[in-house]
Amino acid sequence: MTLFVLMIGMDVQKKSWHEANCLLKFFCLLFLIVAGQQGSEQAFDELSKSINESELIKERRWKDRADAARFTFWGGITLVAAFLVPFFNLIPVQAQDPTWQLNLIGNLMSNGIWALLGTLLICLARVLNQSDRMIRNRTLLIRNLASWVALGWLLLIPLQLFLSVRLINSLSAREIGEIQNLQRVSRQVSSASSEDDLRNAMARIPNQPPMPRLTVPVEVAKTNLLAQLQSNLNAAKNRQEQRSSSRWQTWLREAFRNTVQCGILAFGFLAIGKKRNIPLPD
Repeated sequence: MTLFVLMIGMDVQKKSWHEANCLLKFFCLLFLIVAGQQGSEQAFDELSKSINESELIKERRWKDRADAARFTFWGGITLVAAFLVPFFNLIPVQAQDPTWQLNLIGNLMSNGIWALLGTLLICLARVLNQSDRMIRNRTLLIRNLASWVALGWLLLIPLQLFLSVRLINSLSAREIGEIQNLQRVSRQVSSASSEDDLRNAMARIPNQPPMPRLTVPVEVAKTNLLAQLQSNLNAAKNRQEQRSSSRWQTWLREAFRNTVQCGILAFGFLAIGKKRNIPLPD
């Protein structure tokens, strides 16, 4: 035994401590075998038991990782499905309607975080279990699509800005048209010379009930109608200015928020879709 220790001591000078320790264990085991000591068989049993326990622990850990990978994968699939569910509320499709288009973009932005989290969970399942072919294939497909999804999020930024501006202008044009119609009616009332002229002029106002028969002279009725029309016209102008200002303030706030949100989602999907030179297991 002393000879073996001396040999180990000489070897330590040439090799690392780890190599010397392994060599010492080997010589000790060889000595037990050659000497035929009574405890050698028990030592082998303990060594075999230790190896078996180590293998069982490794197998249990592998199964736990496989189960965690499956749970994570299907959790990601569930989140992606939850992202798609709200779009059923947009049926039937009205692709020409700006309001429907903005509702579609709003659903994409408000639920996009679920799609990103679901995609991350699916990729995490691939990390937890790299030997599952089904998870590997699905993850590769999703990562190949992720870059295109990121491009889609970036394209939503100018699209939602354009659609929202067009909708604001459309609403403003409608309100201005109502104001101009009141101005035309006011001019017709001012130039009216009979009850029928007044009745025809007032009929040009949308949703206006039929004018009752006059109980006062035409000039008095004209004065009363002009005062009422002027009041309605001033109220319509004030209302249009307030609504227009409020719309543009809301547009600026929403545009900034949606731009940041789309940028974050695009960055997340772009990071997922970025190619990396990682060898795939067989």
